[in-house]
Order: sequence, then structure tokens, then C-alpha cells
Amino acid sequence: MISVKKAQELILSRSLPADFTLTDVRSIQGEVLRQPLVADRDYPPFNRVAMDGIAVSFESWESGRTNFPIEGCQKAGQPQMVLRNPENCIEVMTGAPLPKGSDTVIRYEDVCIIDGKAGIDSALSLKKMQNVHRQGTDCREGDVIDSGGSVLSAPNAAIAAAVGCAQIQVSKRPVISLISTGDELVEVDQKPFDYQIRQSNSYALNTSLRSNGFNDINNFHLNDNEDEILSSLGEILGSSDVVIISGGVSKGKFDFIPGALRRLGVEEVFHSVKQRPGKPLWFGSTQDGKRIFGLPGNPNSALVCLHRYVLPSLWKSIGIDLREYMPYAVLEEDYLFEKKLTCFLPVKITCRENGTLTGAPVALNGSGDFTSLAKSSGFLELSEEKNYFEKGKAFPLYLWRGQPL
Repeated sequence: MISVKKAQELILSRSLPADFTLTDVRSIQGEVLRQPLVADRDYPPFNRVAMDGIAVSFESWESGRTNFPIEGCQKAGQPQMVLRNPENCIEVMTGAPLPKGSDTVIRYEDVCIIDGKAGIDSALSLKKMQNVHRQGTDCREGDVIDSGGSVLSAPNAAIAAAVGCAQIQVSKRPVISLISTGDELVEVDQKPFDYQIRQSNSYALNTSLRSNGFNDINNFHLNDNEDEILSSLGEILGSSDVVIISGGVSKGKFDFIPGALRRLGVEEVFHSVKQRPGKPLWFGSTQDGKRIFGLPGNPNSALVCLHRYVLPSLWKSIGIDLREYMPYAVLEEDYLFEKKLTCFLPVKITCRENGTLTGAPVALNGSGDFTSLAKSSGFLELSEEKNYFEKGKAFPLYLWRGQPL
């Protein structure tokens, strides 16, 4: 067996960079930006009114004038108006260009308008260019606003749209084949016999993958038949970037997956990790960069291995190293784990008022107990170097809903 750290290194070293693709700015769903976003003009592109009110000449105010006849109204979306008489004012709306000849905006709350004249209290404190969002103060034409490599969020979408990028270059997400194995499994809409169970792992793994934005998934089920597995795996490998297999990778008489992959020319990188749950984890790759993960069939083991190893590999291949965003949570109670293995401890997370995440251990009835697992938010990684973990200490946290980016 190898350590968790070594397994992570081996997997991430085989995460090949993804190809690029174009996506519509209206369809952004957490893709990774692969181009710079460059300002095509100054932002704001003009002196922008920042408050509803009136625009005046500050020089007129300084001279002692407190009543300003209203020349007109400048609304957003209209060409810039001109204040023809510096002793007058123009009503202005938020987002509109500041009229030429004016240089100060006074909000409506500080103005009394009677019979077409705006009156201002002489005791009001004014500054030149107040309530004006000056041209180019956010960025200048040609400035790189986002150099790329970030996960596209709502602010990025706003920037892309503002600079005219209707089509954005992003990392292409891999094509994933998700395979469940076992004669005992039947479809969700079937009534199982006493010796059968409905598929559940594939639905859990699908949900985790899709919640991380990996939506190009093909689903398969293989029975415990060596010839069927060998034939089907060969076809699946040919049409996939990543293959994730649930079950069939342990040491049982009908665990044919590792042998079949070897016969298909897949390099076995490792088989078995010093961890609980998920010790039988299998990982391999092909010469052309395809990655194959053999997850244990127990529900807890499969889900833990997906979040601890598969998702970081998928994110790395599209340009994001999840290790840079690793959250930590504090144990709510002492925990003893006597095995010389890394322990992945299911926890229920609570966010405290001081900003601390705390994790309360969730008891499971073995690695096959997925009903109790539903009570957890994710799991903490407790190092194999210790067996006693103190209340109040912080440990790496993996969330079922994905890591915060």
C-alpha cells in the first residue's frame, strides 16, 4: 500500500491539460477562463452620474449661488447634454453622462425644487466632482481585467459581456465514463429480488460530478463476467478521457477489473492506499493520457475516493489546483482512530459566528452505510501519523457539495 499523499502525487502528475473550447457568455456555468479579458474602452467610458439629482457648475456654487433654474433632464442612455448657462442646472439620473459644462452632482435629497428652480441650502458642504464616477477610474482601454485561469463566476460574466466577449475561450471539460459493476445491482425503477439491491453509487457519483460542472458523463453497467468486462471496457476506453469504475477492484474471485485493464494495455499506477475507507482504490493511465479510477464498491468508500482523488484530478486537468482552496474545519470532539491508516471521518459541518467551521463526527455502520452518510456534510482527513485527534484542532475538509473556489 502507498500513502494518501503519494497517491495524490501520482494521480495529479498524470492530469493532462485540457483542450480549449468556446462557450457563449449566456451559458457560463463555472468554466475555467482560458483567455485574457481586455478592456475595449475606458470604464466607465464617460463621467458617469452616480446619484439621481442635479448637475451644476461648482464655480457657480462657490460664487454663492443657491438657486439654479432647470434647463432639462439628462437620463441614462441619452447622448450627453450641454449645460448652456453655468448659472442653471440639469436634472440627472444615475448612470447618465455628466452634462458638459457641469462638474458636480447634488442628490435630490439635498435639493428643493419649486417652480422649475432647484434650491440648495447654503450650509450644504459640496466638493467638485462629487457623486460622479469619473471616466477611466475603474480601468483604462487596453487594461487586462482578467488574465485567465480563474473559475468564471457572475462578476467574470459581467466583465466578459461589458468588453464585448460574446464567445469566451474556456477549458474543455473531459468526457467521463462512469461504470457500475456487479450482478447484484438492478436499475432504480426495478423491484429487486431478496438477493439484489438497486444501483445507488452511480447516482451519488453522478451528482458529485455534475455539481462540480463535469456534465459530459456516459453511464454503463457491467456484470461480473470477465469476457463482458474485457470487451466493454475496450470500447468505453476508446470514447472517454476519464473512466470511473465503481466496484470490481478488490481481491475477490469475481473482481475482474484490474486484470482486464492490464490486458487492455492500461498501466497500473497503484492499487491499494493506506486509508479507511477506500483501501482497494485502483488507478491507472494509458499512453495517450486517459485516466482510469477503480473505486471500491462500498458506497462510503466510492464517494470518499471520488472527492479525495477523482475530483482534484478533473479540476487539475482544466487548470485549477484544489489544494490552493482547501478549507479546514475544527473537530467538535476528541476522536480516536487506532489503525495506522489515514482516516476519512464523516462530519456534520456547522458555521460559527466567529467564521469557524466545526465538524461533528457522524457514526456509520461500516463503509456500506450510505443512509447514515446522508447526515454528513463531507469528511475530514485525519493523518495516519497520529491515532488521537483532539477537539478544537483543524483538519482538511472535503465537502460533498464541492470545494469553495
